[in-house]
Amino acid sequence: MHFDLRDLELFVAVAEAGSIAKAAEHCHTVASAVSKRLSDLEGRYGTAFLARSSKGVAPTPAGLALLARARAVLYQAGQLDRELRGYSAGIRGQVRVFANISAIVEFLPAALASFLSAHPEIRVHLEEHVSGVVARAVAENLADLGIVSDIAGADGLIMIPFREDELVLIVQPGHPLASRERVDFREALGSDLVGLHSDSALHYRLLRAAADAGRPLNLKIQVTSFDAVCAMVAAGLGIGVVPRAATTPYTASLGLVPVGLNDDWAKRRLHLCVRSLEALSAAARLLLDHLAGATA
Repeated sequence: MHFDLRDLELFVAVAEAGSIAKAAEHCHTVASAVSKRLSDLEGRYGTAFLARSSKGVAPTPAGLALLARARAVLYQAGQLDRELRGYSAGIRGQVRVFANISAIVEFLPAALASFLSAHPEIRVHLEEHVSGVVARAVAENLADLGIVSDIAGADGLIMIPFREDELVLIVQPGHPLASRERVDFREALGSDLVGLHSDSALHYRLLRAAADAGRPLNLKIQVTSFDAVCAMVAAGLGIGVVPRAATTPYTASLGLVPVGLNDDWAKRRLHLCVRSLEALSAAARLLLDHLAGATA
């Protein structure tokens, strides 16, 4: 191996700061030492990772590739450090879990409470992300296990059925569909829609449904969370599609009306996902088995 963690730390700091001097100050060292280490790193690999100019520095194409990997390596090294320190504090394992908002709000509170009650020596680090990000994090070993909806792009991951949730339409009380108990999604396509951002699994689901209906998807605004969808619908910017149970507190407090969807895709299956069962730590395997056993 032709580098150490300090090389990566300094390279990431320089790439993010756009300046060797600023990165040196941030890393509590001198600029000449930073410059020397990075020059030596470039020399060992025979390629430039930074393009230098009078305005500062910027990653080259090779530098961008190194930057992505270096961030992942440093993140994992930090996680390892925290986990090992946890052992000295009496914690016998830590599990990194990435999950979408539906799983976090609807299913994980009770499941994690019972798990941690049975295993108080284990610490769970939980982060909320959209399903696509969750799958990538598990594939890149940034998370031990994930919970995602039915998505493409999860090739290579082991998928274990977890739970089902229901997508509903949310509208203001005065909307023409507010008096209906259930509708076909095609009936909503004449209205402006508040949607999630383009990276989300739900965005692709709605695009496909609109294409199948031969109608355009009139996206008025795109946001990054389901509570934001509810807030925008309440502000009169359109209607939205959200998981029923995950957003009930928001829809109730904002006076919105949930309307059931007849479409088959409105019933979503959530999955647990891991890279490899064999590579899981003992703590992660315990949590996976607990969650898989808690399926309904």
